[in-house]
Amino acid sequence: MINKSFIKVKSSFGQEIENLYFTHSSKANSIVILFPGSDYSCDRPILHYARKVALLSGCDVLSLEYGSFNSSKETLDDFLDRIIKESYEAVQSCLANTYENIYFISKSLGTIVAGEISELIGYKKANNLFLTPIKDTEKYIMKSSCSIVVGTNDKFFSRKDVDDIENPNVDIHIIEGAVHSLEVDDYIKSIQILNDVTKICADFVKHDR
Repeated sequence: MINKSFIKVKSSFGQEIENLYFTHSSKANSIVILFPGSDYSCDRPILHYARKVALLSGCDVLSLEYGSFNSSKETLDDFLDRIIKESYEAVQSCLANTYENIYFISKSLGTIVAGEISELIGYKKANNLFLTPIKDTEKYIMKSSCSIVVGTNDKFFSRKDVDDIENPNVDIHIIEGAVHSLEVDDYIKSIQILNDVTKICADFVKHDR
């Protein structure tokens, strides 16, 4: 049986952020934490199916939410700093349950949040799958044993960026023709890409288990 609850975090602007937390009735020894993009929530297809395969694999799952950007009170850098702080608080609440395996699956902007939190808890503790990383994620990729998924037509992480990765411990998955959303103009091919990426996620959460 899978139970649903919320890890609640109070933001600096007074918002209460509800992070969805799925746990198995019998204690799981692994947790998957989903880091959405700035405009790509955990309910969008790639992260939705990543969550589904994680639960079917016996992992607990935390789906992070970010508070809204307040353009009158903060810069984009301030916003990023805030969501890292708030996400870290939610992650720490879950990790108090003492999991043997910790998996981070992140998308776009979320790859930076996952990278920063990996530094805080230690790269050896967190296994990272960076989906469509952005340029600023490169420093975290270089420091960790991780996997990345990127499309050849992704304008935020080019083929040159992929070629510049000088870390032999990175497992790289290249999706031919895909843009940043990991889609192409053909919807049948886009569904196949979704299937392929979901399989990558399924294999990732089975690693070392």
